[in-house]
Amino acid sequence: IFLMYVTLFLVGGMIISGIEEIPLITALFETASAIGTVGLSLGITPELGTVSRMILICLMFFGRVGGLTLIYAAISVKQNGVKLPLEKITVG
Repeated sequence: IFLMYVTLFLVGGMIISGIEEIPLITALFETASAIGTVGLSLGITPELGTVSRMILICLMFFGRVGGLTLIYAAISVKQNGVKLPLEKITVG
């Protein structure tokens, strides 16, 4: 999972740096903030293009949902049927 986050961080930063022609350290800061869902920015986000914004949005989503959750959702197998609880629950 750690390797997946580092890969997303580096690849996202390099793509944004290449597309927008901004310094790599600035793009890496933005991607680290997005994947960590920190909310910090260096103020370049309003000047970014659509592709770069979509990359940041995807990183924010992935950072919020989490790697294990996405992996589990992708490989989970649906079970047939639902089991209801058998015990009586007293309320009050």
